[in-house]
Amino acid sequence: MPDSNSTIIPLVREIFVFRPPRRNGIVFHSYTLLILTSIGIYGLWKASQAESGPIFLLYLSGAIVAIAFIPGLLYRMYALQRARYILARDGISLLWGLRREDIPINQVDWVGPADQYQKSLTKPFLHMPGAILGTQPQADGKAVEFLAARDTNLVMIVTPERAYAISPTNTTEFLHTYRKLSEYGSLAPIQAVSDYPTFLLLRSWADRPARILLIISAVFTLGLITWVSLSIPNLTQISLRLTADGSPVEPVPGVRLLLLPVLNTFFYIVDLLMGLFFYRRQDTKPLAYLMWSSSALTSLLFSGAVYFILRST
Repeated sequence: MPDSNSTIIPLVREIFVFRPPRRNGIVFHSYTLLILTSIGIYGLWKASQAESGPIFLLYLSGAIVAIAFIPGLLYRMYALQRARYILARDGISLLWGLRREDIPINQVDWVGPADQYQKSLTKPFLHMPGAILGTQPQADGKAVEFLAARDTNLVMIVTPERAYAISPTNTTEFLHTYRKLSEYGSLAPIQAVSDYPTFLLLRSWADRPARILLIISAVFTLGLITWVSLSIPNLTQISLRLTADGSPVEPVPGVRLLLLPVLNTFFYIVDLLMGLFFYRRQDTKPLAYLMWSSSALTSLLFSGAVYFILRST
């Protein structure tokens, strides 16, 4: 009997759902996220304590590099959790995060083990446990898109345009189910669909209210970075804290003012990604507008903080 990761789930019209192995990928991504988050927090804390400009920039750069990888890892872990391969008489659906590929059954030329498709399958150069992703040209000239959690025991789905490499936990059960369904034939193949994560940004950009909010939040974020960058050369010391009457306390190197636009940029990225996530569905679209509006508001609050700090210097 197949394990919980490859259980065939009967839905309607003889549809069966298979999942990739997730355990190794989830463990790897969780530990990597923990390490990067720790490095980012430590770098920001040390930067806030630095007494000289070079030391501040060193810790800040390390924190930025570490934190920059976090959104991508979070998305890959989310995608792995939701990944599934759906077999039906009318077609095959591949879902991996925001990526969706619906293949009509009459466009499927061949389905079988990867070692029967090609002896040496060229895999994406940058891959990790739980995320063997990307499109790679092969020796025969056909492009293969990988939507897999491991680089061994793969199943190939070949169409006239390209091939897909997937990794159902129970490869044998997947192939057996496909052959059984293909014997029945199909009267109404599913409609071909090919959705990519980038389509969300294009859809939101075509929406006038969303486009206005995205432009405003981006302009405010870049404006704050530019303002602080132009102000720092004229500052030797600043105070990041004020007393109740507005008097500065504990002067620190002026370069520390960069912490504010950096933090604001992190909030901007989080709001942007969360907004795109909510924008996928009609019922959660108002939350997307809320996230992008809050991004602009956050930039205004940080700009106000910079203004009062510069005025008191």
